[in-house]
Amino acid sequence: MKHDTKWAAVAWAPYSRRSEMFARELGGKLHCIHYLRFQYPLHAPVKYVLQAIRTLQILFRERPNAVHVQNPPFFCGLTVYLYSLFTGAKFVFEHHSAAFDPPWDWALPFQKFMVRRAAANIVTNQHWADVIAGWGGKPIVMYDPYLDLPEGKPYPLKPGFNVAFISTFAPDEPVEAVLEAAAQLPDVHFYITGNKAKMPAGFFANAPANVTFTGFLDPGGEYLGLLRGADAAIVLTTRNYTLQLGGCEALAVGTPLITSDWPYLQELFTGGTVFAANTAEGIRKAVLQMREQAAELTKEIEPFRAESRRLWDERMRQLQELAAPDDGPRRQPARHVPGNQDTPAATS
Repeated sequence: MKHDTKWAAVAWAPYSRRSEMFARELGGKLHCIHYLRFQYPLHAPVKYVLQAIRTLQILFRERPNAVHVQNPPFFCGLTVYLYSLFTGAKFVFEHHSAAFDPPWDWALPFQKFMVRRAAANIVTNQHWADVIAGWGGKPIVMYDPYLDLPEGKPYPLKPGFNVAFISTFAPDEPVEAVLEAAAQLPDVHFYITGNKAKMPAGFFANAPANVTFTGFLDPGGEYLGLLRGADAAIVLTTRNYTLQLGGCEALAVGTPLITSDWPYLQELFTGGTVFAANTAEGIRKAVLQMREQAAELTKEIEPFRAESRRLWDERMRQLQELAAPDDGPRRQPARHVPGNQDTPAATS
């Protein structure tokens, strides 16, 4: 069903694959608006003011009547809400799991206010959908459509079995456990992504010889080349209910995945995946299993992607209807219940 909806997507970040994906699927334009140093709290008071001004300038110039907003920071949504008050535009929040983390607890009253006024609130699992519903908002669970990604730029890999640990050196990534596992697997080459400036120099000096720290890689260039060239990708988190976008990207390009053995991730990644405990021993065993079963696991990826795409298309139609102009029909999003027929059978 077609609606006369002009979309825009706004993210206060240098780059956001999820926002880029939604902009592409909704037929809108993505605006990544960012000033000063990224994820540096001391700059926040200044950068948020600059980004709010720039956001309003863009929105009033382009006049979308529906806006996709990445959260956090909720200030971005608050700015879009201000635009909606003057224009009648609707907006949808896309909540990353970090929006529910303790650093944002002080903003709960503002978050709840915005959630109730959004046409829809996109989350990546039923747990957060229940939270949103409890706040009085309209949740819709959307995993990942596993879109075709660019070829990227080839990344030089060594002969033998190569695994890419997709990392940003975030607190929830068990980097030390990966290094311990690598030390126990000297015939496997580990490539660890992420901005090396986040870690002390001694951290890299003490790494095993079979570990290569790639530094930050261009998301559309060598990063995709590394993903495509590696025999497997490793994407881990110690935090439950966290979508692993790196895992989604790996499966999107046909590379089998090792990820943490959270029940949510087992529900999400139902093909081409090995699940590991976030320990050196758990990661070591998962890499050995992957080396033995990589060909078989790779064959599982395509049917998994096809089913995931079918479910995504259903939810996208619901999202379009929720954000349609007021003269369009309305339908509430179907409640997502793990294990029902809308869930891929048993994967940021």
